[in-house]
Amino acid sequence: MPKTMIHGEFYASNVLVAGDAASPRVCPVDWELAAAAPGLIDLAALVSGGWSEDDREALVSAYGTPPGSHAFTARQLDLARLHLAVQWLGWAEPGWSPPAGQQQDWLGEALALAERLEL
Repeated sequence: MPKTMIHGEFYASNVLVAGDAASPRVCPVDWELAAAAPGLIDLAALVSGGWSEDDREALVSAYGTPPGSHAFTARQLDLARLHLAVQWLGWAEPGWSPPAGQQQDWLGEALALAERLEL
C-alpha cells in the first residue's frame, strides 16, 4: 500500500473533539510515533478496541476514502488491525498494565482477526 504520513497511535484516546456536529474541531494529540506508513494503519488504530461492530462500521464509513488516497478493502483493514494487535503484544514491559479505560485484549483480537483472515 502507498505510504503517507500517519499519526502512529491514532486511538480514540489520542483524539480530542470539540464544537458541534455541524463544525467539529478534531485534534489528534501525542504525535511521538508519527511515521511514513500506509494510512490505513491510523484507521486500524481508531477502530481497534472495544467498539461494537456497528460503531466500528460507522467509523470506517465516516472515514471513507480521503481525496487523493487509494481505496482500501475490508481485508486490508483487517490486516492493518492484525498488525497493530501483534505489535502491542510485544511492546508492553512485564508487569505494566494500561489504565482501566484503555485495556484491550490484543491477543484475543489478533487471534480473532487471524481466524477471520484465514491465516
